[in-house]
Amino acid sequence: MNTRSLSLATLIATLSRALDLTEGEPLGHAIRSCWIGMQLGEALSLGEDERHELFYALLLKDAGCSANSHQVSEWFGTDDRSAKYELKSVNWSRLSHAVRYAVAQTKPGAPWRERLTAIANIARRGPQAARTLVEMRCTRGADLVRELGWVSLAPDAVLNLDEHWDGSGQPRGLRGHEIPLLGRILSLAQTVEMFWSRFGPEAARDVARSRRGSWFDPELVDAWLSMSADDTLFTQLAALNLPHQIASYDPKPRSLPWDDHAVLLPIAQVFADIVDTKSSWTASHSWRTAHYAKSLTEILGEPPALQEAALLAGLFHDLGKLGVSNLILDKPGPLSPAERAAIETHPQMTYTLLEPLVPLHMIAEGAAAHHERLDGTGYYRHLKGPHIPYLGQIVAVADVHDALAHARPYRRALSTEDVLAIMRSDRTTKLSPDVFDALEWGLLNQPERFVPTA
Repeated sequence: MNTRSLSLATLIATLSRALDLTEGEPLGHAIRSCWIGMQLGEALSLGEDERHELFYALLLKDAGCSANSHQVSEWFGTDDRSAKYELKSVNWSRLSHAVRYAVAQTKPGAPWRERLTAIANIARRGPQAARTLVEMRCTRGADLVRELGWVSLAPDAVLNLDEHWDGSGQPRGLRGHEIPLLGRILSLAQTVEMFWSRFGPEAARDVARSRRGSWFDPELVDAWLSMSADDTLFTQLAALNLPHQIASYDPKPRSLPWDDHAVLLPIAQVFADIVDTKSSWTASHSWRTAHYAKSLTEILGEPPALQEAALLAGLFHDLGKLGVSNLILDKPGPLSPAERAAIETHPQMTYTLLEPLVPLHMIAEGAAAHHERLDGTGYYRHLKGPHIPYLGQIVAVADVHDALAHARPYRRALSTEDVLAIMRSDRTTKLSPDVFDALEWGLLNQPERFVPTA
């Protein structure tokens, strides 16, 4: 394996698993949806450029997944990821199905009076509620894909992911060929993958057959039924989980030097935005943490390569939080032991998500170590002192500074003086003294370094 370069397809496929996490899907959902969609593209004899756009649209179809997480959690009073997971198997264009879903998902386990009040509040929102949630997700997703700068058709496909052939979809109610072809492929590919993964091959055929002409383009359904008639396709699908397995399906492959930040940085920024959008309390947190981490390496006199690595580690450090319920992230009071345990899984998940990117191993290690502490009281590996990656020690100081300096649901933002006082008490016991000293010197002597420019 070449550890000095990075396949763009492998990079995006790897990061697509973070989107699976947010949607409550098993890791690899987007990868398998991509494989199904690329088979359909091949069956339709799409050209190379269209298949290239389709490839990235399929992997990034859920880029807007976090945009409505807070609303889903707040409206339904439940884990946003489980609510999204259950919705995927519901024919929500039918009122009776939508009502059953709302009743089942709203405040499960709460007293019936409380549940009925919440259900009534959702009912008062009417069909506009579904339109709002889909529009937030699809519009934000399209905008983020567009920000990457090297795709042109993919954003429109993501925007129209939830439109239906008969006009019953969201958010614009497009019908038939008004829906871009790539968007129609995305819709079918993700649905059959989900029904296959939950219920098996026949369910994947049945859902396409039953929604032919309502949700799905009849021509695409016919192509799917033809290619899936042989169970060999599902055997191949079951073996497909890892990012490098799908990378070869990009018809215009691109290899990036591992330090090509001109391409890598915008991708990291997009995924940082996805993380920070999940909760209003962490808006721009990843970008600020990354900026602070880079500023700290500059003050410490580290070489440019380490400065850029700190920037990327800061952008990626909370990637695993996409797997944490908004009921926890937005909770205004103290966390229960179970909730604390759940949130403490996020650094390990960050590492799991980044691990396949061998050329970025140092960045993955540093990002995942941002909650480790010198005395071993941190998590998730409970590392001590010099065993904590240096990059992790830098991101840890940057992360603590930003968390204290900005409001959280359980407390106000703190002044620079208060932040430094709290952090100073942890100097040498929990936080690197050298890195803390760099932060203190910078805040007191060059505060402009700690004002993010983007």
